[in-house]
Amino acid sequence: MWQYYAFKIAGFSLSFLPRKAGYLVAGFMANILYLAAPGLRETIADNQRRASGIENDNRALKRLVRGVLRNTARNYFDLVKLPRLNRRHLESLYSVNGKENLDAALARGKGVVMVTAHMSGYDMAIQWLTLQSIKSTALVEPINPPQLLKHVTKLRQSHGITFLAPQPNTLARLFKCLHRGEALLFASDRDIDKNGVSLDFFGEETTMPSIAVRFAMKTGAALVPVFPRRAAAGYEITFEPAVDLAPNGNNQALAENVAKVVRVMEKHIRRDSDQWVVLNRVWPKRFPGSL
Repeated sequence: MWQYYAFKIAGFSLSFLPRKAGYLVAGFMANILYLAAPGLRETIADNQRRASGIENDNRALKRLVRGVLRNTARNYFDLVKLPRLNRRHLESLYSVNGKENLDAALARGKGVVMVTAHMSGYDMAIQWLTLQSIKSTALVEPINPPQLLKHVTKLRQSHGITFLAPQPNTLARLFKCLHRGEALLFASDRDIDKNGVSLDFFGEETTMPSIAVRFAMKTGAALVPVFPRRAAAGYEITFEPAVDLAPNGNNQALAENVAKVVRVMEKHIRRDSDQWVVLNRVWPKRFPGSL
């Protein structure tokens, strides 16, 4: 329960800061975390060795790890600041590439399944959909304690997007969204439940979640990869063309389709690996020693 009160009190205080000052505080906290949490530092470094392609340059890896922590801290500041931002402010933050890909997918009339990664600015970037009047629902990871999940969800939903954590009725609600022609969003770069598809991710085997692909295959909805990144004073959002899905509903087709998503994901993560804010191991530990 202390996490809930700590987050709420700190968030309330930080939310009054202007963005530049908030990011300075975020950077300070990230530096403290880098020094105080060697286990977390090593986990991020292990992920970054694969994602960045850098294995033996410890100086470069340290910069990447610090960047991941800094961007994570900025994400938390963005989240607590979000309810205080008006529509005009939000509109000034975004640049968008490939909007025609999203428009074409929506035009099919079967809803859209969007798949993304945990890139920096995720909670802010998704708010762009509300500015376009696109009814959207995102599936999110559960957070403990439940009071903290409820509070974080309230912040995320402050501009109209629905966020759902896994519950017994969640899948049915998501299918209804697609039947209404709405958009779903899944972050698919970490297999939380360890029941995903086994494949190569940055050249090394792991498992990746398949729920987004399964929804698209089952409903005929377009599957559109979308990736945010921090850029200049705001956020750049790129919508890739809809994935050409293998139509058969067997396990081989499922694996092929997940692999197609992963190939697109790799391109965007490697471009800005310090913005890939995954703080848990994606692969088994392989690299010995400390950073």
